[in-house]
Amino acid sequence: MAFGERLVSALKPARTARREGHPAVTPAFTWTAMVLGLWVLLGRMVDVHAHGHGLVDESFFTPAHFPLITGVVANGLFYASAQYRNVGRGYSLWQALPGQYLLSFAGVLFYGIGGVLDLIWHEFFGIEQGIEEVISPTHLLLITSGMILASGPLRSFLAQDSMPRGWKQLFPPITSALMALSGATLFTRFVNVWALTDRYVPHDIVGSRTAVEAYTVAGVLIPAALTTGTLLFLRQRMVLPFGAVTWVLLANALIMLTVRIEWTGKHALVLLAAFSAGLLGDWLLTRASGSSEIVALRRFAFLTPCVCMLLFFSSLQLSAGLWWSIHMWLGASFMAGAVGLGMSALLMKKAIPEAT
Repeated sequence: MAFGERLVSALKPARTARREGHPAVTPAFTWTAMVLGLWVLLGRMVDVHAHGHGLVDESFFTPAHFPLITGVVANGLFYASAQYRNVGRGYSLWQALPGQYLLSFAGVLFYGIGGVLDLIWHEFFGIEQGIEEVISPTHLLLITSGMILASGPLRSFLAQDSMPRGWKQLFPPITSALMALSGATLFTRFVNVWALTDRYVPHDIVGSRTAVEAYTVAGVLIPAALTTGTLLFLRQRMVLPFGAVTWVLLANALIMLTVRIEWTGKHALVLLAAFSAGLLGDWLLTRASGSSEIVALRRFAFLTPCVCMLLFFSSLQLSAGLWWSIHMWLGASFMAGAVGLGMSALLMKKAIPEAT
């Protein structure tokens, strides 16, 4: 009898012990999540380029959507398989992914829901044209889902108690922030100096000159706010390795230049402005320490976008000319710095007061 009980017990599958908390995040998991996020960003760039050049039809499953759809599917398979394995190891369903990555998986699901809603939207209201394409509700849902999906490495870093340093550990969260920034700049590309470089060289102005001046000035100020805000956010939360500012500025400028490469490619020399301003920003951050750290960060927040735009317009002036007067391009460069300085005013030196 005892032998029979032991035999039955041995043949039963081992019961997996319940594990508490989340599985530990590994470097391999982090880097894979980052690469898959870049896949979605590349797909978004192809999609934006295709929409801007009339290369899409009324079908959702157009070839231009293939890189984006496959990127989202690859992310979904990655997170679903990791969750399945970890549930099998004893983790609960809601804690089966490393901390902060469940939200990235949710971003994949939201993307799928957004895609279905986009199909329905097109059936009722037709295909978006021009600026409609970037501000339609379903497309805003898609870009928000993509930013949630891609920002997993950054959220995971921010949730850590330790303070990693150096490129090896900080490249994924910095690149994750770059992807979120690029999502924002892609969906405001109609007012982005890097995507509209050809609008600043001499050309035939159609319509009100004042209106054209207004939107080209906005094309300087809005990217300045987005990029400087992103860099200040990162610096408040990590010790940025030298080159991080250059990487964010140059990569984002290149992404925006690429989506309209037929018109902007001839002015690619302006990328040197982003590169040079990035090096200046990296150097300024090495001096931001001690009791004057807030002052140094504000100096960084003003000089980096200001110098970037000064170099941008100087290079255009030398290579192709500017239709702007000196009043415009000097003033707009200073205003870009002022916008960055304004973003730095949001830096918290003291704890946020609690309500009584």
